[in-house]
Amino acid sequence: MKRSAFTLVELIVVIAIIAILAAVIAPNAFKAIEKAKISRAIFDLRTIRTAAYSFYADTGRIPCTKCGGWGQDPGFQKIITAANCWPNEGGCAPECLNVAGWNGPYLEKWPEYSPWARGGGGKYDWESWGPYHGCALAGVVTLEVYGAVPVASLTKVDEVLDDGNLSTGKLYTEGGTPAAPSYVQYIATCF
Repeated sequence: MKRSAFTLVELIVVIAIIAILAAVIAPNAFKAIEKAKISRAIFDLRTIRTAAYSFYADTGRIPCTKCGGWGQDPGFQKIITAANCWPNEGGCAPECLNVAGWNGPYLEKWPEYSPWARGGGGKYDWESWGPYHGCALAGVVTLEVYGAVPVASLTKVDEVLDDGNLSTGKLYTEGGTPAAPSYVQYIATCF
């Protein structure tokens, strides 16, 4: 009785074909994943910017720094009260609570974590500063990156939202090194 089986040469050929396909497909898959993260970051920052301008149009001000806590909604999703403003940190300044004219929600959900959070990046945070970078009052979104986000990806985000230079403009890096920054800051509003 004759047995049919694969020869060693046939197995090696199949393994080689699989390896070649993996070598071609894998880099493209990783590029697509990184492109999706870049698109998500651009979307998040644009959405926050739009919410900030809507908040300002209704109230004549922008949310206070870190109202709600680090990485939490600063007042775009729900109005900030004494109960939800840094409850574990002693609360907020009185002028940051129950803002007159608030007619939100301005965001459906605060994008707490960045697209790179699983790789070591972190949260989005809101801060209001004035004067800052030529603004009497600026609303700034800080994104923790801790060197975990490729600078090439940050540059692509900057090219869409700003001037393509991470050292200048409305989107720039802070802390760490130029090759591995700690934070990215985006001036979402400037009044």
